[in-house]
Amino acid sequence: MSKSKPSKKVKKNDAFYDANFSIEAMQDEPCLNGFTWRTVIGALFIAFVMLPGIIFMGLMIGEDMGTAADWVVIILFVEIARRSFMTLKKQELYILKYTVSSLSSISGSVALGGGIFAWMVFNRYLRNSPEFANFGIAHEVPNWFAPFGDAAFQGGFLSRVWWPVLTVTILTMLLNKLTQLSLGFLAYKVTVDVEKLPFPLAPIQAEGAIALAESSQDKDKKSFRQYCFSIGAMIGAVFGFFYAAVPILTGAFFGQPLHLIPIPFLDLTVAMEHILPGALIGITLNMGLLFTGFVLPWRIAVGMFFSTIFFKIILNTTLQRNGLLPNWAPGKDAIQTQVADTLDFYLSFGIGTSFAIFAVGVVGMIAAVVKYKRKKTEQQGDDIHEGGIDLSKFWERNVDRGDPPTGLMVGIWMFSALCFVLLSNHLINGDLVEGERAFPMGWLFAFAFLWTPINTYINARMSGIAGQNVGVPFIFESAIFASGYRRVNIWFAPLPLNNYGHIADMFRVCELTRTKFTSIFKAELFIFPLLLVASFVFWSYITGLGPIPSDNFPYVQKFWPMHAQMRALWASAMQEGQSLLLDALKPGVIIGAFTVGCIAFAGFSALGISAQYIYGALAAANGYPHNAVMIFFGACLGRYVFAKKFGRERWQNFAPILAVGFGAGMGLVGMLAIAINFLWASIGVNY
Repeated sequence: MSKSKPSKKVKKNDAFYDANFSIEAMQDEPCLNGFTWRTVIGALFIAFVMLPGIIFMGLMIGEDMGTAADWVVIILFVEIARRSFMTLKKQELYILKYTVSSLSSISGSVALGGGIFAWMVFNRYLRNSPEFANFGIAHEVPNWFAPFGDAAFQGGFLSRVWWPVLTVTILTMLLNKLTQLSLGFLAYKVTVDVEKLPFPLAPIQAEGAIALAESSQDKDKKSFRQYCFSIGAMIGAVFGFFYAAVPILTGAFFGQPLHLIPIPFLDLTVAMEHILPGALIGITLNMGLLFTGFVLPWRIAVGMFFSTIFFKIILNTTLQRNGLLPNWAPGKDAIQTQVADTLDFYLSFGIGTSFAIFAVGVVGMIAAVVKYKRKKTEQQGDDIHEGGIDLSKFWERNVDRGDPPTGLMVGIWMFSALCFVLLSNHLINGDLVEGERAFPMGWLFAFAFLWTPINTYINARMSGIAGQNVGVPFIFESAIFASGYRRVNIWFAPLPLNNYGHIADMFRVCELTRTKFTSIFKAELFIFPLLLVASFVFWSYITGLGPIPSDNFPYVQKFWPMHAQMRALWASAMQEGQSLLLDALKPGVIIGAFTVGCIAFAGFSALGISAQYIYGALAAANGYPHNAVMIFFGACLGRYVFAKKFGRERWQNFAPILAVGFGAGMGLVGMLAIAINFLWASIGVNY
């Protein structure tokens, strides 16, 4: 008996999402505005306090601090509210998270964060890179993509050479946002109001904001997960000091950064090439990947580990010894080896597996739709109209929910899509000379008015039924090849070819949290100019500190040349005398990878084995084993050490907050070092 009472007490306070609530019960509550002065303060905090740290972390170590930034701001505001005897509404917290996510997002392997000027810096590097020059396309890249030559690096972003880039970029962002919100809302109306699809993952996304809002009402509660967050933050701060702060500060004070821990990894490829030729060998010492292993599903971590060992070490060595990796040569480091292996094998392999994933997704979508319809029929009888599929609901406006008029959203979508088509056509065909073949406008109209809405609806419907998405790979590339258009500019033009199905999920979460849709529109109106200003301020300052890439930014210095080479490979594919891409596309490998992928999915399904193993394997097949090994080590540590020590269920609750705390601690230390760097650069070394 004496032991049961403490355990109950611990269990009561044991969850970060520790409030008792029912999403179904609160659906009768009125929808409220979530865009308030608290949301504005949170957005300003991210834009002018955390954004420079996010930019630097991406350039230096390729770290995505976006998720950590979300939770840092949200937890900060919850704690301030509790200590100020204020109550945060769930609507405010959801819009705050939406706003913070929009401001702090970072783009994948290129590690770009901080708004449109981040892409302008990257695009400037691409056009002026040795890789674009070697492929003979640097002069053919249009000036509205990036300026060329010395003029691109002289003056600021407001100089005359940047005017075409700024105009096209801002217009593209504006049209894309209008199309995204309008078409996403229309997809929501069809899938939720007309078809009444359940969107099974939306309640999970809504629970965070609801529970945090309820926990902010308890002024005295001490959750163990708060201590867990603090532990993670302390670990992240200590690691961040050695991993990020030391290089930043030594680079500022001494002109040459000192790397106590190799960034992004310790490359052993050349040292091991006499034993494992063509293989990728290295060690990643980034603890962030260890924490990723804590939260990543076990099956995916296992699939990633065994896949990367098999493909990047065993298979690469076998292929090279049989003369099937002709672009590889001794002396190439891991990144150069990765490029060579991609051209010789993994580009074709990736295309084949992408189509396999698409085929499996289509089959799964059809099965889910059939199962859903059968279930609805069993519940409602043979008359499918009893289920409430009423097309008039599409035009019905729910004012209490904050619905805009459906006709207005249709008009905005058609107007923005038409403007997108006209803009793309002007950029692609506007400067054709007589005799040159134009890119057909029919393709652009098909992209904007057929493929994008159909693809958006399919993905919204798939998410509404099964919580999954499916995308057709290489549509953009296939359209260019099929058109016969040979100019380089189309590879850099903004095209009206998108998938906005995820916006339907976002509106569904809004509905579940009882947040008025007008809050989203207000937030977007505030975010757009805010990010534009903050991006200009910080990227102007950072580019003034020195060239990018450089020794001060080791991650992008290593990886941007690889991205430039692959981008140039595709962009030059239709040029005369450029057969490298066509040589890299091997139909036999594509068909073989597609067949093996489909057989693997079918076999695992027949045996009752989770397909997560395969998804993990394919995700890591063309990656670096250094990362997958560290993630797998973290997964093993969490599964076999911490889960046994704390209990599996408790560890699964603690691990995400521990990982978020690590990212927050590491990011805050990095931002402190960056602030010192900024201050030192501002006062000058003469002081």
